[in-house]
Amino acid sequence: MILPRTQLAAKPQLLIDSEVPKLRVRVHTREKVFTEFGKEWSALAEKSAQTLCMSPEWAICWWRHFGQNKHRSLYVVTIHDGAKLVAIFPFYKGVTIFTGKIIDQRLQLIGSGGSKNEAIGFLDDYGISDFMDLLVDPDYHEAVVKVFFSLIQHPNFSDCVIKFHEVREDSFVKRFLYPRLLTLNWPVKIEPSSVCPIINVSESNSIDTFIKQSKSNARRRFRQTLRAIGTSNGYKIEEATTLEEVFEMVDNLSRLHQERWNRLGFPGTFHDPRFVRFFNDIVRISYPKNQLWIKQAVDSSGVCAVRMLLKYNGAYYDYMSGFNENSPSSKYRPGIGLLLNLIEDCFSQSIEHIELLRGEESYKYDFTEGKLQNWKISIPAQTYRHGFGKLSVKALYLVASFYKHIKKEFLLLNVQFQKAGFFVPLANYLEFRSTTIKAKIGKWIPKRWS
Repeated sequence: MILPRTQLAAKPQLLIDSEVPKLRVRVHTREKVFTEFGKEWSALAEKSAQTLCMSPEWAICWWRHFGQNKHRSLYVVTIHDGAKLVAIFPFYKGVTIFTGKIIDQRLQLIGSGGSKNEAIGFLDDYGISDFMDLLVDPDYHEAVVKVFFSLIQHPNFSDCVIKFHEVREDSFVKRFLYPRLLTLNWPVKIEPSSVCPIINVSESNSIDTFIKQSKSNARRRFRQTLRAIGTSNGYKIEEATTLEEVFEMVDNLSRLHQERWNRLGFPGTFHDPRFVRFFNDIVRISYPKNQLWIKQAVDSSGVCAVRMLLKYNGAYYDYMSGFNENSPSSKYRPGIGLLLNLIEDCFSQSIEHIELLRGEESYKYDFTEGKLQNWKISIPAQTYRHGFGKLSVKALYLVASFYKHIKKEFLLLNVQFQKAGFFVPLANYLEFRSTTIKAKIGKWIPKRWS
């Protein structure tokens, strides 16, 4: 049975699933879930070959800096077989309340979304995490699928929309839950969200072999980049040896990142102070665990490129970089030189993959042809609404869509204000947006009619 809603804050809810009676299912709504299950969470993430953003450290940092909201609460599901933790559904619940009544409820994975305005900003689902999933012991895949379907039909779940953002092709959600949804004719919506190139380092045993196996035009560029290291008109690579030096490089990274994206007309990731605090926390946690790789390139003008990756479960995640395209050594692409330097380091660390994460920038395909498709999968609320309730939800989603687009345009316009002062930004903004919209239409038309 599940305890009444009034007891949510007192202790975890308990559900005994009738189809899988040996499994104990609990719902946790307090932050102590992160510390209570931290070691087991890490072990389960390792056994299920999970990605960086499904680690307990990532989850607790994200919740601390992005989850705090009066319309947002933890809703973490744990599943045990006796004393053994076999699955975690790291959900949080978002609600929209109007005149004291709940209009809409949503379950999303910790790490996805994170708008400052959960009540009407929930459609702004661009989060800072890649490769989201449910954590499931491989020996319990089928049993956990049954539990999931029992849960979403229970009154405490059936009135929630369930959204999975950035789930990749080989995730538990895509491989096991989604096919079952289709076979049962369950209402579900799926759409591609992003493409993530991936470098398979295990196919080489040295940087020379890696370059020889690359495309011919990439080989030429790689060798030019490497030859420029240490030359008078090139650049040198520096590595941090203390946490203080690490944060000096982090400051350089954020500065270069922001300057470049602001020049292009975008706000840049570090414009959000919540991300700055989150980023610093992740660095502080990862460094003593030897999970942080950060180096910078320096030329005659100073620091011209910084690259930071995080190591987790035998893979590196190319999480953040910054570079100055106007530096004296830019023609040698020092940012690429840093990535080549990382690949060389991988051969002594038994690293199999480098995840280049979201985005199909052309330079990534110099390194690899491999890529993974990410998806967005949504399961509508199972509780059917009638009359005024149904109209209220439709009106809410209309308002939320309007809010999402207005907020985005405001951020872009604000960048122009910061660049050009008060009087000329509107013209700059209109020119910038017309260019970006034309580019999107140019990409959309071939896909739409192919």
